[in-house]
Amino acid sequence: MESLIRHASESTEKGLAWIVDHLDLFVPEDPFNPENIKSLAELSLLFGCLFEWRSGAADARLEAIQSQLIQFLSKPCIPEWVRKLPAYYSPYLVAYLPLRSTGIRLPMMEEATKALGRAGYPYGLEMSPYRELELQYLTWKAGISSKPPSWGTVYRRTTLARCRNPIYFSLPEVYSVTHTLFYLTDFTGPAAIARADRELAISVVEPLLLHYWRKPDWDLTSELLLNLVALDRFETHLFCASFKGLQQSWRPDGSVPGPAFGELASDASRRDVFERCYHTTLVALLLCGALLHRTAESVDVCQVYA
Repeated sequence: MESLIRHASESTEKGLAWIVDHLDLFVPEDPFNPENIKSLAELSLLFGCLFEWRSGAADARLEAIQSQLIQFLSKPCIPEWVRKLPAYYSPYLVAYLPLRSTGIRLPMMEEATKALGRAGYPYGLEMSPYRELELQYLTWKAGISSKPPSWGTVYRRTTLARCRNPIYFSLPEVYSVTHTLFYLTDFTGPAAIARADRELAISVVEPLLLHYWRKPDWDLTSELLLNLVALDRFETHLFCASFKGLQQSWRPDGSVPGPAFGELASDASRRDVFERCYHTTLVALLLCGALLHRTAESVDVCQVYA
């Protein structure tokens, strides 16, 4: 375990350095295209988690990320755009909610959030069960929802609760599993999950981890390892071996190659490399942060079922 913690700490340092060196590429070229906001929303989530796990301790790299998020989300055109098109609550306001959870309040984004809330959003949106969990979780963490969400009913409609054999899962189902567990366990755990549900989750996650580690797909490997941290399964041989494999995949520049990285030409542009590395690097950083958090201090169990 000491070796894992050391590797997690070292990887966090170089991974955050890579993120800060590429902050300009997280800013969307077209701010009115929701597909271009995805990377910024995911960066905001990483910032919110690391800020909480480090108890708000000063860190120049997190401050740089915070500054970039505030600079973009403070542009008047962003809250104006999402107020006109509430179907874009995700990703536009989803990019704001983790920032809000750290105590930041941006007046125009606050007004947009309240206006859409009065109109019935985000809960008026049609979405998959795990996306519904995502919005319940993020609005609760951000202090917009006054009560912890009632996740039991929504969870019962997810892939994880309904499908018992992961051999049949396509990529969308696997990502549904990992994200469902992110929100049920507050990413890092520990969580007061019913014993049967925890055993089911482990029985699904561990075979998937073995498959995607051997593939290798470092994006899903990182997400599944993060699930096991939250499920208190981070001292098994499978966890340690696959975590070691992930650490060995980390590139010298501080990024982690995504599934499509091998398709890049040798003269690929800086943006092309970024597009194929940023998400996997963010998830790997979440994993390292969660592992360091869980092993550094005792964390109170959170009740996640209503």
